[in-house]
Amino acid sequence: MCSKFYKDSRKFNRQNSGEVILPLSTGAPVEEYILEYYGDISQGLEEFPNISVQIINRRYAYLRVPQEERERFLLNNQPEAVTLPILYGLNAQESLEEAGISLFHTYPYGELRGDGVVIGIIDTGIDYTNDVFRYEDGTTRIQRIWDQTIEGAPPRGFNYGSEYMKEEIDEALRDPDPYSIVPSRDENGHGTFIAGIAAGYDRSSANEYIGGAPDAELYVVKLRPASEYLRNYYFIRDDAYACQSNDIMLGINYLIQSIRETSKPMVICLGIGTNDGPHDGTNILETLLGEIAPLRRIALVLAAGNEANTGHHYLGTLATNPSDSFEINVAPGEEGFELLMWSYNPDRISISIRSPLGGIIDRIPVAPGGYHQTKFPLEQTTAVVIYTYLDPRNGAQEIIVRLQKPTDGIWTFTVYGDYIVNGRYDAWLPKDGFQNPATRFLQPNPFTTLTIPSTQAGAIVVGAYDDIDKSMFVGSSRGPTRTGVIKPDLIAPGVNVRAPQVGGGYTAYTGTGASAAITASAAALLFQWGNIEGNLPFMNTNTINSILIRGATRQKGVIYPNPVEGYGRLNLFNSLALI
Repeated sequence: MCSKFYKDSRKFNRQNSGEVILPLSTGAPVEEYILEYYGDISQGLEEFPNISVQIINRRYAYLRVPQEERERFLLNNQPEAVTLPILYGLNAQESLEEAGISLFHTYPYGELRGDGVVIGIIDTGIDYTNDVFRYEDGTTRIQRIWDQTIEGAPPRGFNYGSEYMKEEIDEALRDPDPYSIVPSRDENGHGTFIAGIAAGYDRSSANEYIGGAPDAELYVVKLRPASEYLRNYYFIRDDAYACQSNDIMLGINYLIQSIRETSKPMVICLGIGTNDGPHDGTNILETLLGEIAPLRRIALVLAAGNEANTGHHYLGTLATNPSDSFEINVAPGEEGFELLMWSYNPDRISISIRSPLGGIIDRIPVAPGGYHQTKFPLEQTTAVVIYTYLDPRNGAQEIIVRLQKPTDGIWTFTVYGDYIVNGRYDAWLPKDGFQNPATRFLQPNPFTTLTIPSTQAGAIVVGAYDDIDKSMFVGSSRGPTRTGVIKPDLIAPGVNVRAPQVGGGYTAYTGTGASAAITASAAALLFQWGNIEGNLPFMNTNTINSILIRGATRQKGVIYPNPVEGYGRLNLFNSLALI
């Protein structure tokens, strides 16, 4: 039976009749898609030998479709589950003491240093030459690297990138020119600092640095930078790092596949996020994480994001009024951006738009998959409004507004209640770094600012605070999710956290990526205690999360859980004491 592709009309162009024409074309020589399918996907693709297929799992596949094949493929195979990859960006000794971790490194009743545990890093790569990732004899603690950016020798079951095993990395470290043997580098530094905080340890005579799980092994995935045509499609700034959801998903699969060869427990740490999605756990990447979270000997630790003070979320209500308006300040020189809006079941809403120069798009009526494009007279701005009603993953309504070359100044959006029971709706601008920071809502709401995938209910989600003065990090994203699930689960030190940098030396990082790395090291120590030492052999994300939140430090007079701190502040010592 031919595979069937389910509908996701997010990127579809439609005629007035509502008939699907094609997904919006970017005009790139090769376009990338994620497909949701069932059955034998090969039967639906046998007529298209030039299309490159990488199976992600039994539900999703990643395709590279040549432009000349695009129209015939989509029309002949009735594609109803074609989505463009979503783009994700980066989230960033005393801290370990504050979190109750470092005392276990020399604990007289049994050290916990991550021995026998693997920490998986999916990020910008790793500086494998750095001393903090080497043993006393100079050999590496990194067991494998999948560098998605270097073509040559991909891992078994994958069709791009190159894999480098410990033996090759050790050979490179013995060579005067290590990069002639293993050319993988971390040009950004984010992946190196995440790995260093979680598992770094300088074993040289200087002994300058120690991370949370200094004896853990490391598996590393270096993500490909997002394709240029997708960066242009999503209006990403030239200086912003962005990676694709399909590469993250395949990176997760690579880590899971690799760890099954050893049966060791693994902590997967993700310090990346996006605002592109419903913030309710039904995003494609979150669906994959939801399948992994219950697996034994796997723990998922996610950074909550740094969006609380960016002005990228607006909360509106239509419960008592027929309409509601909000304003967005658009910075000069902004090339474009997407505004994403979500209503709550069973509500249906519609919008109108007013530009800073007084140009108006009148109220656009709702039609399933409705598509509306307008060029503002006397302005360079083109506006595209796409209605998805109802979204196949959660049944809610999504509205996408794409403004290309928007006039700088104050844009006004009016939201109308066509059918209202709940009355609430949320709107998000792209995550910090993707657009000019001055492009923001004039009346933002700091709650429900968790970045995706940290709205996944089954993962361990971590916010950040300052361990010096005990204050919250002002940017730490707040919950709850759009459907009311309390996240983050807890907070950990994330302000001015010392970490190794590319090329040697150390620097300070601030952000929930740092707090997620610290929490990942705590999870690694729990795995050693429970799985390796036999105290609790069948631990997974859920059990580790329960242990950590039970022992979290809670302030007097504060109600827990709450959408700022979750269940409190990471304290591994308390967590182990309360098991």
